[in-house]
Amino acid sequence: MYSPIAFFCFNRPYHTMLSIQALSNNKEAKHTDLYAFIDGHKIISQIHLIDAVEKIILSYKDKFKSLNIVRSNVNLSSAVSQRRGISEVLNNHETVINVEDDVVVSPYFLSYMNKALNKYKNNPKVWHINGYSYPVNFETKFDCFFIRVMFCWGWGTWRDKWEKFNKDPLAQDPFYIESVFDEKLKKEFDLNIINGPWWHQVEENSRGKLKNTWDVFWYAYIFLNKGLCLTPKRSLSNNIGLDGSGIHCSQNNNNFYFSEISNSIEIRSFPENEFEDLKSLSKIKIYLENKGGRIIYFIKKLKNFLIKN
Repeated sequence: MYSPIAFFCFNRPYHTMLSIQALSNNKEAKHTDLYAFIDGHKIISQIHLIDAVEKIILSYKDKFKSLNIVRSNVNLSSAVSQRRGISEVLNNHETVINVEDDVVVSPYFLSYMNKALNKYKNNPKVWHINGYSYPVNFETKFDCFFIRVMFCWGWGTWRDKWEKFNKDPLAQDPFYIESVFDEKLKKEFDLNIINGPWWHQVEENSRGKLKNTWDVFWYAYIFLNKGLCLTPKRSLSNNIGLDGSGIHCSQNNNNFYFSEISNSIEIRSFPENEFEDLKSLSKIKIYLENKGGRIIYFIKKLKNFLIKN
């Protein structure tokens, strides 16, 4: 079974071209239904860019089994567009692979996603398939491993998991999330890292400093349900939107998050037991502490400065 792709775009033609081109280089693309969700303009001057995005997507229609384009007449925001788009695809399919217009993937990305979604479809502990992985030398027995952390740069999930999250009226309310996380849970959520990269996003949502996000709430829901996220040993995706063109990312964290994509190695071995790989998790923590602590702190300060000014 080949999982459909939900592809989310806005007003970046060049990024869109690089992203869909990378997807089309996967041999599974010709067996895959592609649903492209194009968000509407915020200002009139964006319309020609969005028109260009649609033309680029149409030019790749022969590379996929089918192509369905849903273009919004209004600007929904990235968060709303993705929540609605994922739900729309899952109304007709059991699984979904999600890619944004600033994510490029390996030629083995779809192979990995489809294998993982099929292998763990009946496993209640596995909630999410990560395509991205930090640039860390993971020493694992298999080509991928389980951790609690969710990455949204090319990922997959199942209808039953997403529906639990999307239909829960409190799952995306930052005030509710803050009420159920005690200090211990907050620290575990952030891997016990000072100035960690995730919990502050919940706080910024509740205080109105950060809007139109969804991924931190999906991570929080997985975390509260003690779910696990399958993660490749070497990254199969990378974000090219850290060049200042994205809504929530800037050039300041470009080098920090960059992972060289595994373009020549296919993921073949998968863990049979669904236990969190604490050794790999520890390596991520060390990487974030050694290379990311100051950067994360700087990004927080910069966001707060920009909001106030």
